[in-house]
Amino acid sequence: MVALVSDVLIVGAGMAGLMAADVLKRQGLGVTVVDKGRSVGGRLATRRIGPGLADHGAQFFTVRSSEFRALVDGWLADGLIYRWSTGWTDGSLSPATPDGHPRYAVRGGMNALAKHLARGLDTQVDVRLVRVERDGDGWRCKDQNGQTYISQALVLTPPVPQSLALLDAGGIQLAAEARAALERVEYAPCVAGLFWLDGQVRLPEPGAVQSPDSAISWMADNQRKGISPEATILTVHAGPALSRQLFQASEREGLATLQAGLKPYLDQKARIVEAQFKRWRYAMPTELYPERCLMARGLPTLVFAGDAFGEPRVEGAALSGLFAGQSIAERLSIPP
Repeated sequence: MVALVSDVLIVGAGMAGLMAADVLKRQGLGVTVVDKGRSVGGRLATRRIGPGLADHGAQFFTVRSSEFRALVDGWLADGLIYRWSTGWTDGSLSPATPDGHPRYAVRGGMNALAKHLARGLDTQVDVRLVRVERDGDGWRCKDQNGQTYISQALVLTPPVPQSLALLDAGGIQLAAEARAALERVEYAPCVAGLFWLDGQVRLPEPGAVQSPDSAISWMADNQRKGISPEATILTVHAGPALSRQLFQASEREGLATLQAGLKPYLDQKARIVEAQFKRWRYAMPTELYPERCLMARGLPTLVFAGDAFGEPRVEGAALSGLFAGQSIAERLSIPP
């Protein structure tokens, strides 16, 4: 099997990996992006259920930085995204309280943004790396099928525990300080239910309820959100505590619990036509690495990035990917 050679290998085709790849490609570098999933996007995930669509990972994103604002303005101009809301009710009788930060959604679902970012990139899915080794000053990686990838630089964007396990499998040792900092990164899980509804649902405007500290942290009507015109598809997320309880539960038990949280908002005659269950083990970083990426000391062409670096959520992942790409470009003597 012939080895695949590139200047930079990026592991993970979520927001961070795709943003890093774009930066590096614009600098004229050869970039390969691999992901173990069936599609690009990571938690920018949209699933078909019946005749409709539902976002079941990230639900929206906000903008707090000028760097991300420049990207978002371009996506708005292209008609890729739209402003959904400026806040949500928490499920009480009080109306939503706008906080001044627009929440943006993606036409066709959040995964459409990932596919847009992946256009023109060499992205390969269903690729699970099992070993990472040094190859002179560069890197040699091998996937589950025995395919070898050789690169000058390596960008790791999976959840940190997965990245560390990959390095451990190849005997790659990090400096003690970096290793300790990465091992402090923690995540909360999330279980999600998708429900195709025949009947009326009474979620408040604009079709969503958010209550981060509750057992059910999020409920949304994807039809009113604007991504599922053909059917009413509801997304329900459990909060961290309940997600931990349900993570190893059967799909039947998990869906029953999530549906019970949704029940107060359904008309008595409403009927669930179909339901799907999804587990996200590393849904939300709860302990972050303080910088936007980590350049491994002693391994100058190895970078860690993702939504656990600097700040969480979609914007944090995008900024981490941008900084990771710029850092590698500098290391390879390409002006960022």
